Amino acid sequence: MQMQPLHSIELHLPEDKLPGYYAQIIKGIADTVTIVDRDKTVLFVQSAADADAVEAFVQRYRVDCERALWIALEDSSWELNDRLFTDYGLHTRLGNHYLDLGLVALVALSASGAHSELESALLQTEEHAIARAQENGQQLIAIDRHQIELIEGIARAYQCKWAQLL
Repeated sequence: MQMQPLHSIELHLPEDKLPGYYAQIIKGIADTVTIVDRDKTVLFVQSAADADAVEAFVQRYRVDCERALWIALEDSSWELNDRLFTDYGLHTRLGNHYLDLGLVALVALSASGAHSELESALLQTEEHAIARAQENGQQLIAIDRHQIELIEGIARAYQCKWAQLL
């Protein structure tokens, strides 16, 4: 599962403009860079250079914007925690799921030997998991960045290996 961060630019559009104003800006941006996906005023692009180009373009329209890094949960094997997901990510109209890397960390848990209790560790992490998937014998878990030490402690308690991936 290859996970490359995507760049986003959230456009803060003036409220006193006609609806065609926004469409004109989006068309101009699409002529400048490839928009990978979007959700309302959040545009996803592949690179920092593309994000720079969008920022330069919208300056002509005096539109403020905010940048962020996201991870796309591209594989259908990801199980989302609907109770938590919308606090950390979003679903686009195209049906894609993204997590904000400013808020989320991605960790991997796996058994480290005969004494590992991976299933017990996974039960302990379940309430903290924003999303989870399985890959090559390890569990990938998206968690709140503030819970990295908690997950590390759970892994130690159950004699599991863990690694922070993003």
